Amino acid sequence: MNFSSCSTKYLEYLKFQKMYSTNTILSYATEIQHFTNYLLIEEISSYKEISYPIVRGYLVYLHQSHLSKSSINHKLSSLRSFYSYLLKMNIVEDNPFLLIKAQSEPKRNPDFLYPEEMVELLDSIDCVTPLDKRNKAMLELMYASGLRCGEVVNLKLKDIDYDNLDLKVMGKGNKERIVPFHEFAGKCMQEYLEARIILIKNQEEHGFFFVNKNGTKLTNRGVQNIVDRICYQYDATKKIHPHTFRHSFATHLLSGGADIRMVQLLLGHEHLSTTQIYTHVSKEQLQAVYDHTHPRIHGNK
Repeated sequence: MNFSSCSTKYLEYLKFQKMYSTNTILSYATEIQHFTNYLLIEEISSYKEISYPIVRGYLVYLHQSHLSKSSINHKLSSLRSFYSYLLKMNIVEDNPFLLIKAQSEPKRNPDFLYPEEMVELLDSIDCVTPLDKRNKAMLELMYASGLRCGEVVNLKLKDIDYDNLDLKVMGKGNKERIVPFHEFAGKCMQEYLEARIILIKNQEEHGFFFVNKNGTKLTNRGVQNIVDRICYQYDATKKIHPHTFRHSFATHLLSGGADIRMVQLLLGHEHLSTTQIYTHVSKEQLQAVYDHTHPRIHGNK
């Protein structure tokens, strides 16, 4: 199968089976075309011919193009997913991109995903089986509301208000708070509710929202296993854990201009200093604004 046929089928798969957004699909198409152009320069005519040395050569080519480490990692992640599809369809025999580690970037503390990374991760989750729908609803809600792992497993059916798009959460120290969620997360949760009936059919109703394959209450370890499995399939080189969704939630709100005290309330932090650890991410944005607007900087150019 030639380059064009492979990429076309993959993009159709993303659109009609994975239900990815148009922008996400365009991003994948761009990264695949960039890699294909490199292969043509190297006189390689088939994705089946790709081996580890060729991928290493492509990595060197990316560095020589003076791309940022973030851009390189995005390309590698997209191609890793593409090759996972090709392997699944028996078009190739292995996925050499699994052997390439992500390029080290400045350490993020705490760990978080950038918005485009989070969207790609959530969009990568299949919604075929009841467990797929549970996983999709759970991770969407964790990112939508910034929930701790323990708050996820202890969430009950009666705590969720779909009309007002909020839920009652029992946080640390048995402190209750009300947290909003968005319509997209609510839609995923309601789709999971129908699947939950199938999962819980052999159990008495216990009221907990998220259940395991046996219909009983999900555990913290169960959430960890689900996150590990989904995130490994998304990008085996990234270290993503349940708290990454909470960290990303707070980071993205603050970077988007949310008041830190409002974020403190949403997260259920007792002290504002705990919330302030998330403000570090905005430093890059502040520096960019400063460089772009300060009169002295532009006056000296």
